Amino acid sequence: MRTFDTVGAHVLADFWGCRPEMLDDARLLMDALRQAARMANMTILAEKEYKFEPQGFTGMLLLAESHISIHTYPEQGYAAIDVFTCGGGLTGKAIEYLREVLQPDYVKEVRIQRGVPEKKAMETVIEAP
Repeated sequence: MRTFDTVGAHVLADFWGCRPEMLDDARLLMDALRQAARMANMTILAEKEYKFEPQGFTGMLLLAESHISIHTYPEQGYAAIDVFTCGGGLTGKAIEYLREVLQPDYVKEVRIQRGVPEKKAMETVIEAP
């Protein structure tokens, strides 16, 4: 039986101060998720999206490495982003690309190391303008 590496990185990012019209544009957001996955060497297996009325969006990519998702609240200028990869995926590259596209005023990231024994796991909180 083949074994796989369980070690991965999980980033939870809060983007504040994004332009509301961008956070309500389903096409732009799904294209951004796809491009973020490509930039991070992730393999897209499937995708799902839902546009809320009167505003808001949820989109998700199922990856060979795990997943990437976004939930938006245009009325608040807020996006909740979740990127989890194991293996060859580069979570930081995906977040960096989404940050370039959505241009938030403020970002809070929580980075969690997954798939390692609890005593060795690390969690980092990064806040940046």
